Amino acid sequence: MKPMDLGVVADSSIYFHNASPQAKKMFYYLLCTGHYYCNSEYIVTRNKLDSFLLMYIKQGNGFVTCNHVTTPFHQGQVVLLDCYSPHSYSSDGDLEIYWIHFDGNTSRDYYEYIISQSGNVITLKDTYSMEKYLMKIYSFFQNNTKIHEALISKYITNLLTDLILFTNEITPSYEHSDLVEDTISYICNNITGTLSLEELSLRVSLSPYYFTRVFKKETGYTPHEYIINARINVAKFYLKATPYPVKEICFSCGFTSESNFCTSFKKVVGITPSEYRIKFTQ
Repeated sequence: MKPMDLGVVADSSIYFHNASPQAKKMFYYLLCTGHYYCNSEYIVTRNKLDSFLLMYIKQGNGFVTCNHVTTPFHQGQVVLLDCYSPHSYSSDGDLEIYWIHFDGNTSRDYYEYIISQSGNVITLKDTYSMEKYLMKIYSFFQNNTKIHEALISKYITNLLTDLILFTNEITPSYEHSDLVEDTISYICNNITGTLSLEELSLRVSLSPYYFTRVFKKETGYTPHEYIINARINVAKFYLKATPYPVKEICFSCGFTSESNFCTSFKKVVGITPSEYRIKFTQ
């Protein structure tokens, strides 16, 4: 649903969850989650809300106040708040945030340990897992899929555990296979998009050079080679299974021109798209 908070602008969303009694007894559970785009008017001031807040700063800057102490925050940081106590936070210009309000039996223990090490604003050396697990939680609601409370609890646990590791200056080690698997899934779901190296590497918080090394080590292809092969595999299906013209298939698979499509197709397959269609439809 669309939020009603002052300073929250278009394309922002908030979703509420009524956790089951079993989830409240056994798990970390979610109260609400959101993705906000904010302007300089955004400010939240509360005396009490029965939850804890984890807020990831995707873009922009702002300030958070709790226990009479005001701390600035900026892009790539996480704000962790005990909303049972008075607190406030605000933007300093344009701001984009992902956030969750959550609770659970040991939430306070996690909270008190993390802020004892780093305070309420935590700087991340690597934002990949933070974005990954927040998006997994958010996507349950955004995509209107079945809510799995045990999985939500697992993702919240992962988020809190990573914050503990970061506050102890231990960078969590992520399996490269997971990173590449996420990228391949993104490519398949966005095959008609631009899918630039910069876009893909930014998604997993790696430099383009290092991302290319990791991807090729795991798949045997550079990201560009993998995308071309993925698009050609889609084209091969359409050429065999549909009567669509070659030009239409070309653009539906993400190629920007028919000549580029034909050149790439022949380089990979050994024959032109038209020759391929004749070979497999006669």
